[in-house]
Amino acid sequence: MIFLILSALVSGLIVGLISSILGLGGGIIIVPLLTLVFRLPQNEAVATSLATIALITLFNTVRFQKLKLINWKLVLIIITFSAISSFAGGYLATIMNQRVLLFIFILFVFYVLVQTFISASSAPSVARNHSPWFWGSVIGTSSGLISGTTGVGGGAIITPLLFKSQIESPERVVPVTNAVMFINAVFAIIPFALSSGIGGSLINWGMIHLDRALLIFAGAIPASIWGTKFQSRIPQKVKKILIIFILAIILFRMAWRFLAGA
Repeated sequence: MIFLILSALVSGLIVGLISSILGLGGGIIIVPLLTLVFRLPQNEAVATSLATIALITLFNTVRFQKLKLINWKLVLIIITFSAISSFAGGYLATIMNQRVLLFIFILFVFYVLVQTFISASSAPSVARNHSPWFWGSVIGTSSGLISGTTGVGGGAIITPLLFKSQIESPERVVPVTNAVMFINAVFAIIPFALSSGIGGSLINWGMIHLDRALLIFAGAIPASIWGTKFQSRIPQKVKKILIIFILAIILFRMAWRFLAGA
């Protein structure tokens, strides 16, 4: 029992750091933790992970808002497209072959990884199109489709594309991403909470293990406090290098899963 609590708190600490500093949701850490350590079924792990991400990104969003770092107009633009594309992605996931969907995801993550690597290796350039609606549609649609068809959080897509588009200043990229991830996570967990799963109570909602989510969230609080306060001081290039590293891990895991199913 003590091992489980410590594992959750340490994982929460890591997730709090990467969400508040890099704008990534942390599902790549939470889901394996819940399946391997807490022995949850995959669907319950995904539901609980989304609930945890919602709690962490809400906490980050409130702190970023106090610092006046969130561009809510841009957030609403992205959400408009991500909500529609998430629904479309969920529908596609019910009619398309899962290996085809996984392959599409691998190609997209590879593209984002290469683009982030190029931007981190070269001098800053001027984006050709600074239109918030153009890039908001690209970011929202792509992140929504990827989230809907694969169940992977959109932070790993939103943050690199915000850096690439240059429609927001570097210090505001992570705050905007956290706000978008919070709203996306809230909508995503609704069907899990209403489903017939582990039962309805103060601890368990549908397929969501709220006790696990709160435990990981508790570990994330100190890291999120530090990250939201100091993330703007971390150089943009350092953030991009860390994002490249995490995207590479995601790409490796998805490629391994694709080949294992061959």
